[in-house]
Amino acid sequence: MSRNELYQDKESGYFSSIRWDIISFIPDGDHSVLEIGCGNGNTLITLRELNKAREIVGIEINYDCLRGNCDQLDGFLVGDVEEIEPAFGEDHFDYIILGDVLEHLVDPAAVLKRYSSFLKSTGYIIASIPNIKNYRVLLDLVLYDKFEYADAGILDRSHLRFFTRREMCNLFQQAGLSVISVQPKFGGGHLDKIDRRLNNSLGRYLPARSFLTVQYIIKATRRGGTTSV
Repeated sequence: MSRNELYQDKESGYFSSIRWDIISFIPDGDHSVLEIGCGNGNTLITLRELNKAREIVGIEINYDCLRGNCDQLDGFLVGDVEEIEPAFGEDHFDYIILGDVLEHLVDPAAVLKRYSSFLKSTGYIIASIPNIKNYRVLLDLVLYDKFEYADAGILDRSHLRFFTRREMCNLFQQAGLSVISVQPKFGGGHLDKIDRRLNNSLGRYLPARSFLTVQYIIKATRRGGTTSV
């Protein structure tokens, strides 16, 4: 089965959600933004509507979910990000977004390194990555010997890689990038209220927070090439 076929049976919401959490990392301005794994392009379109982007460009493996919004993007490429050869100029983009993408790749460090060359020296990569250390995964593994894949979430069946916070930072460092910040996200799904209560009571203890985190949002830059968080 090809990688593209893995996404054919995904529900439409898998590709159409607006990533408000990632949008919050981008200030107002005439930015040039590339989103890898842009789905139907709603996040990019919203960035422009909010006056956070002047140029919006997307890369998506599944053309069927993108084509309805193609005319609203300034450019798009269809294909596997690990195989296509984009003709972007170096130092072009102010922001490159990888929202829940890196865990789907065979060699995510190579993709980060290659695409960071298209980033301005003053630009940033914004990426979100699921946290395999989340307590829901660990409880099922330790108590019930379960490691069951699903259609979405931390154990999405199309994930090829799994990361903890430490390994996420190592990944960016391997690609020659400097991590500026790592922000945890809590809750999600029907257990959202439970997660938020646990975070309110235990969140001040950093080790506990790592078990409650569903995913991390990472902001990184080309400058320096060392991880500082």
